[in-house]
Amino acid sequence: MLVQILPMVLVCCIGYSLKRAGVLGPPEAEVIGKLLTHLALPAVILKALATAELSPDLIYLPLSALVVVLGLTAIGLLANRWLRWEKVKAGALMTTFPTFEGGAVGYPLMLLAFGEVGLSRIVLFDLAQAIYLLTVVYCLSAWFGQTGVTTGAVVKRLGQTPFFWAILLGLLLNGLGITHGVVLGLLDILGNSFLLLVLLVIGMEFEVPRRGGYLYLLVALAKIGCGLGLGWVAVTAFDLHGVERSAVLVGAGLPPSLLTLFFAQENGLETSFVISFISVAIPLYLVVMTPMLGRLAS
Repeated sequence: MLVQILPMVLVCCIGYSLKRAGVLGPPEAEVIGKLLTHLALPAVILKALATAELSPDLIYLPLSALVVVLGLTAIGLLANRWLRWEKVKAGALMTTFPTFEGGAVGYPLMLLAFGEVGLSRIVLFDLAQAIYLLTVVYCLSAWFGQTGVTTGAVVKRLGQTPFFWAILLGLLLNGLGITHGVVLGLLDILGNSFLLLVLLVIGMEFEVPRRGGYLYLLVALAKIGCGLGLGWVAVTAFDLHGVERSAVLVGAGLPPSLLTLFFAQENGLETSFVISFISVAIPLYLVVMTPMLGRLAS
């Protein structure tokens, strides 16, 4: 598994080096991000779900995600009561701690380890988390930022998220049995750029914390450890095995969603905390998950 992960790390390093050299900057990162979120990621999700063999018992995947995100939210609220941080920093913690970066980190790992079957399973796991992120977490972010939130704003946020529609459309195509060769060929072309784009973006967004690195390391360890613990509770309770168990465990320990940075910016929360947390959590997650994923895939 290390041999498969190492090229991913090297591409991230290339993205970071290009940023440091001034070859790629924020404008290019924004363009690459838009290509990723509006074309490559939806195409990968669509094909994985449209061609997967789905059964009713797979409902336990999104249910497992709910167990994890609700548990992480409760832990985050308790931590805030104990830490007594100022509201903009407490809000940044509550915006990031319960979320998963499936598209940029979890999807590539499951795709490499288990192929498109694995990808389809973590997409189903991520479905519940995506809805939770775009509704509950978005409202929490707005509340801590004291900017207010309306039902219309939440519906708009859902409607503007391409990967959410890709999940629903993929499930619809699967249910109708629509797997036309031309459609799959188009999705292949669009999806082939997924790994390159997502790894470049991760490298370009990476920032080394200037101060308090130990704090971000502790928070990242807490998130990964609590997530894996809650994931194990879910797979035990729902008696999941094989690739489904792997999808839950890979998903449960994921670093915070990159979307939380936009939530923090929109609501006036401490964006430096979000950037540093994500930058520390991603490499730490890969260090923890790489040997575990090797055992899960064997």
